[in-house]
Amino acid sequence: MRLLILLVSTSTFFNLYQLQAIYPWLSIRYGAGLTEAGWLNMATLLGMMITAPFASKITRKILPQHAIIAGVLTLALLNIIIAISKGLELLFIVRFLQGITLPCILTSGIQILSKIEDINSRKKCVGYYVAGTIFGSTLSRFYPAISIDLLGWQIGFISCSGFLLLACYFIAQRAQSANIKSIEKEQEKAPYISYLKVAFLEKRLLIAYVLGFGLLLSQSSIFTVLGLSLAEFPYNKSSSQIGLIYLASLPAIVVTLLIPKLFCLKREKFFYVTFISLLWASLSLMGSNFNFIIIGVIGFSISTYSMQIMTTEMVSRAQEVPANFASGIYLFFYYGGGTIGAFFSAFSYNHWGWLGALIFVAIFQTVILVIVIFLVIDSRKEARQNVKYIE
Repeated sequence: MRLLILLVSTSTFFNLYQLQAIYPWLSIRYGAGLTEAGWLNMATLLGMMITAPFASKITRKILPQHAIIAGVLTLALLNIIIAISKGLELLFIVRFLQGITLPCILTSGIQILSKIEDINSRKKCVGYYVAGTIFGSTLSRFYPAISIDLLGWQIGFISCSGFLLLACYFIAQRAQSANIKSIEKEQEKAPYISYLKVAFLEKRLLIAYVLGFGLLLSQSSIFTVLGLSLAEFPYNKSSSQIGLIYLASLPAIVVTLLIPKLFCLKREKFFYVTFISLLWASLSLMGSNFNFIIIGVIGFSISTYSMQIMTTEMVSRAQEVPANFASGIYLFFYYGGGTIGAFFSAFSYNHWGWLGALIFVAIFQTVILVIVIFLVIDSRKEARQNVKYIE
């Protein structure tokens, strides 16, 4: 089961950030400027944000493993279309279609996670799920940049499609051996609107939604701006060199596999404070010099991906609605933050440089912190009232 979860999240996220490290190619092939590059990075995230709340409804009559396989095959086809695309308009549409496909795969993966009854086994699988997001995200920035520089645009993206077809084969093999059953029928009887109302009443889920929004807003903003800044003076890095820098995200895999064990010892509040502190310490290093940028990417990746484990675990423990439905709502906020981050960070960087992008992230992080504190206080008040009512 762990290998299946790892394969699903890796192959999904392999498509998400394919254009972040290849700004030099976007400029040469399509004449894209900084703002256009931000739009292209935003397109997939926008598609995910729009589709995510309805992903569980779209796939509800399909076995989760079948939805995953169909989704990965669709992504393979879309990579071939990217390879032969000639204009920015078509590239934007294809990236948007990738965004529509991805939530259907991810919510089906969360559905499989929710079926694991043993709590410790589920936490370990969550760790593998997030490890796959790290590996896939890193590959999505690293591999296209390397392959396009070596093989050219068309062959580079066709090879991406080939990797997805290979992943699809192994997913089908592992899903068959896992013997995953269909979703519970009683969970499908409630109307969509009823689930939607309940999904916004559970305080733990509300906190996960807000944290997820801020999480990908920060990650999308920083990695988008990082790719743009490294392509310009004084760094002047090629696509391959920018892609190699993103490999600094890989040490976060080790941390994400260890974090689930630590969840048994500490509450979420402890981890949130730790991760946010590490995040800003890492960002303070990135504006210095090239060596500090690499160290900053390592720390930033550890903080954001570790926080993703926390939010994924919170969503997988949804009590009032099915986990795949809660996951769809979470992904709406998660990729909504990524959409805003990808575009407005590029806009801020274009006008005010690296400092402008940091201020943009800082403003949103401050607002999110205030909202989370309010929700935590409100949930504790409700808990005390419930205790008094029982007494």
